[in-house]
Amino acid sequence: MKKIILFLSAVFLFALTPPKEFSAKFVQTVKSQDQTITYKGDVYKKGEEIVWKYTYPTEKTIWIKNKIYIYEPDLMQLTIANKKNATLNEILKKAKKIKDDLYETKVDNKTIYFIYDKTLKKLYYTDDLGNKVEIKFFDQKNSAPSDVFKLNYPADVDVVHEN
Repeated sequence: MKKIILFLSAVFLFALTPPKEFSAKFVQTVKSQDQTITYKGDVYKKGEEIVWKYTYPTEKTIWIKNKIYIYEPDLMQLTIANKKNATLNEILKKAKKIKDDLYETKVDNKTIYFIYDKTLKKLYYTDDLGNKVEIKFFDQKNSAPSDVFKLNYPADVDVVHEN
């Protein structure tokens, strides 16, 4: 019996179970040696699909489905790319608890840290250019409106395909 309890404790210590649905407001900061750029918006998750709707400093919508779709209204451009990295669900499931509410996981040789206390509060990492990236989540809910997952962009946009 003790072995089973220890095993189950280890499972809970080393894996996060993301909710099936999630929505939140976010603030993302990217710090380089010279400057800090702040982005704001909303994020939505339903199953394996995620939508990032950036509202500041410019508008941009990123749909992560079977492919990645990035719509930038200022450029009148839609970029379609193959999904190469692990999904958020896979990343969270691989996360290991370091202490209290702090978890870490590795994706493409990058270490990503999470603050997770009943819900995702913050994540941070260093990107390929050495920038410090931090995303804080606010007003989290375990639901998401269905309409945000539908690709929505004007018919006359330039479409760019990336591999």
